[in-house]
Amino acid sequence: MKVRTGPFLRDSVTVKEVMIDVLIALIPTTIAGILLYGQHTLMVVFLSTLSAMLTEALLTRAPLTLKGIFGDGSAAVTGALLGLILPHTTAFWVPIVGSIFAIAVVKLAFGGLGYNIFNPALAARALLLLAFTSEMIYLTDAVTGATPLWATDRFSWVLVWGNVDGIIGETSVIAILIGAAYLFYKGHINWRIPVSCLGSAFLLAVVWGLDPWYTITAGGLMFAAFFMATDMVTSPVTPMGELIFGAGCGLLTFMIRQYTPFPEGVTFAILIMNALVPAIDSLTIPPVFGVGESYRTRVQGVVVLTGAVVLLFVALGIVEHNEPSVRPVISDGHYLPIHELLASSDYDVVDADGTRYYVVRDEEGNPLQATFIAERNGFKGPVRFLIVLDAEHKIKDVTIVKQEESAGFGELITRRSFLDQFAGLDKDSPFAVGDDVQIISGATVSSRAVISGVDRALDSFDQTFFGVDQATGYVDGTYKGQSNSFGGPLEVEVVVQGGKIASVTILKHSDTPGFSDPAINGIPDRIVAENNPAVDVASGATVSSEAIMAAVRSALESQTAGASASGYTITVGDGTYQGKAQGFGGTLVLDVVVSGGKISEIVVVESNETPFIANAAFNELIPALIEAQGPVDAVSGATVTSGAIHDAVQDALNEKGGQ
Repeated sequence: MKVRTGPFLRDSVTVKEVMIDVLIALIPTTIAGILLYGQHTLMVVFLSTLSAMLTEALLTRAPLTLKGIFGDGSAAVTGALLGLILPHTTAFWVPIVGSIFAIAVVKLAFGGLGYNIFNPALAARALLLLAFTSEMIYLTDAVTGATPLWATDRFSWVLVWGNVDGIIGETSVIAILIGAAYLFYKGHINWRIPVSCLGSAFLLAVVWGLDPWYTITAGGLMFAAFFMATDMVTSPVTPMGELIFGAGCGLLTFMIRQYTPFPEGVTFAILIMNALVPAIDSLTIPPVFGVGESYRTRVQGVVVLTGAVVLLFVALGIVEHNEPSVRPVISDGHYLPIHELLASSDYDVVDADGTRYYVVRDEEGNPLQATFIAERNGFKGPVRFLIVLDAEHKIKDVTIVKQEESAGFGELITRRSFLDQFAGLDKDSPFAVGDDVQIISGATVSSRAVISGVDRALDSFDQTFFGVDQATGYVDGTYKGQSNSFGGPLEVEVVVQGGKIASVTILKHSDTPGFSDPAINGIPDRIVAENNPAVDVASGATVSSEAIMAAVRSALESQTAGASASGYTITVGDGTYQGKAQGFGGTLVLDVVVSGGKISEIVVVESNETPFIANAAFNELIPALIEAQGPVDAVSGATVTSGAIHDAVQDALNEKGGQ
């Protein structure tokens, strides 16, 4: 005799069919991720999914066939979800480690499907964030899961389409909604959790005076509301419980974003609510007439849930009043560990010409260490790189933080073997290809873009902080300068008349005809028209444009500002004479000692010049002009100060009598 107990709940839809439908719903976000971030994204999702399936098959001793490895499909869903919530720049080993942890520890260790307390994919992501922070955060465009949360605080339609840097599957709202619509159509999720989750966050943003649409579209909240919070195993089973659970997810996400140093909180918000699901179910169990157990269970649920809420707010209060002394720094959408790069949390932020510099200063206010992001056009698009300078303003490190170069060759510019060549170079280095820096075979354009970009970035840094005035005060004459361009050395001749640049002639270059023509034909005229070697580059000829400008700067720095080409005419007798001239920082006062009809000593009496750059001019130029008894070449990078020294000496020699 067969004994059966009842009642029984039967459904024609199997677990495997549900999981396949979830995988289908994830296809739009996966495609969006591939279109937005490239083939690397596809490999991350593939490795995550495959690792999850193999881990479950091996640990459950399933047949190593296609059917056995796929199983009921739940492992594939976990792997796919994990891959889609990882940064698009992550290393390939990260999804493998995360998937193994998700299946072996979070799922199977609790008894397998239906028994796990936490969402396996989210738990794995939390582990990766805590254990491998550098791979999940540092120097990537996907900062703690949501670059848009770092970069702005207002809604933009860009967030809807998804063409922003960030997490693979979380940035395109359109793709997420398409997948969610499919799950609604198949009846696998209902409206309660997504609506209460997004709705609570939306309302809190309104109360706090924030942009509510930005709150729900930026970061991972939208993806989590439809694909993570609705997990059948780790979410409540009662209608009221689902509303409470969803509202809690939205509330906690908002509170973590608002009251902690981290911009994204949806991962930990859902995991916290997962832990409270038993209490929520107990609290919302429908009463059964004549049975007292439900009442006692409900009371227990209320007590547990109330205690958890109180503890949560106490924890948030502690975090709010004990914030770290060093806050995360974002520049142009990139997380920068400034205090680590500069070995100091005491730094200044200086914005100049579209670049933000982070600078540690000495006691006199002069720049020491510095770091900043610069950008140059490569073969396929902009190449963005981070430069770190040491106390002598030599390059300490260069790191590529964003590039769109060709896969295989162009992307080799991110290799340390290439970037380490820049270490020790400074603004006075020639950046000679083949001598200072070796280009990458097969990636010539990309390599040269980085080389010229770093060279130009150092010039910009020098002009920003040491104020080399190149727009006015040029000395009449003809000067030659040289720089390295795409095809090799590029030489120019610069004629200065009336203190202004009268003509720029390119004497020699080996750049490719056709490609370099816009720069060769247009940049010299722009420099003359603006009386400045720093002009906009010619479209399609960036490297040639920058080489011409660098050569003109080199030519102008070879001049002797404010002095004649002959020796000083000394008509005064022996004695000490004081001369004054206008320098970069103010009036420069010198004492000039004449002995035996020659200049024997020059003493700086008063100077308001920038000490770091002025000291180089004082230490090099003064002994040189005493030896030459006349004007000498200006110190590179200190043109204005050099000119002021010459003018002050000439002013002193024009005195009528000694002291």
